[in-house]
Amino acid sequence: MKLAINNHINMQFNTFFNKINPWLGLLGSLCLIVPSLYDILDDPFQITLDHLTLAIGVIFMVIFLKQIFDRIINLEGME
Repeated sequence: MKLAINNHINMQFNTFFNKINPWLGLLGSLCLIVPSLYDILDDPFQITLDHLTLAIGVIFMVIFLKQIFDRIINLEGME
């Protein structure tokens, strides 16, 4: 049995993320992560906007990886 939080904002995010192809979402999140990592490694001890961009990119990457793995486990699209 699967438990889910069914509030209005969560349902809007779920419908939005279901419309996006998870592979494109994963690629987009990597496009956020890689440049911010490059800038953070230049000067790692100063908190900048790149740290926030990195955190957002990682969150999106986890969401899209979860969708990809759920589709693989459930064998969606296997005909």
